[in-house]
Amino acid sequence: MACPPYQITTGCCDDWGVYPSDLRERATSLAWAAMRFLTAGLVGQCSVTVRPCALEPCSVCNSVDVPAPFVWGGDWYNAPRCSPKGCSCEPLSEVRLNGRVAEVVSVSLDGQPLVVGTDYVILDGSTLVRTGGLKWPACQDLTAANDAVGAFAVEYVPGVKPDAAGLWAAGVLACEFAKACSGDKCRLPSSVQTLSRQGVSMSFDNSLFSNGQTGIREVDAYTLSVNPHRLKTASTVFTPDMRVSRYSSGV
Repeated sequence: MACPPYQITTGCCDDWGVYPSDLRERATSLAWAAMRFLTAGLVGQCSVTVRPCALEPCSVCNSVDVPAPFVWGGDWYNAPRCSPKGCSCEPLSEVRLNGRVAEVVSVSLDGQPLVVGTDYVILDGSTLVRTGGLKWPACQDLTAANDAVGAFAVEYVPGVKPDAAGLWAAGVLACEFAKACSGDKCRLPSSVQTLSRQGVSMSFDNSLFSNGQTGIREVDAYTLSVNPHRLKTASTVFTPDMRVSRYSSGV
């Protein structure tokens, strides 16, 4: 799978097709790397595969469903572990993926691919809900391969899915990187720190994108709409009541 799995828009670059394919590929990779930096990792991420845990171990509910204390969303409750929540008329078997989710690529259980809309639905942008009265496994064999019996694997792209403006911005950056690699005039900022010519001195920041901007209007307009505070990394909140998914190496 391409990383990230999105096709940039290069309509702004008349010479894009002239550049060699390896240069276009390298320039595209640099463009997505720049987008990840400029958006605090929200846009341009590669897909990851996790081995998740169900949010609630519903399999431990007893037949009489006796109320018991538990933590949910940072709050303490005293209720049956499998009681309905969040406007649902029935208990939901859920898996919450880590962080924001641009898109879910695939879900497999015991080596069998599941179909969105049929086997599960996506709520709140990052929560997988099992359908048909079935439940996600409360545990799994983490030593098994992702596509083996006993494994539960989810591949997804973290962050925000780039819209048409984002694909255009990435295409503009890729074009400018291709020009720079070819020695052509480009709009990327200079990394020169000092320059003296005929008694005139100028200074430049040694960072390629100082203050989180490129100086390219269409690129900065998009990245600032996604990351208006110019954060370097996305904010993260840890909670002790949430079961964290294990990242898979792809075995």
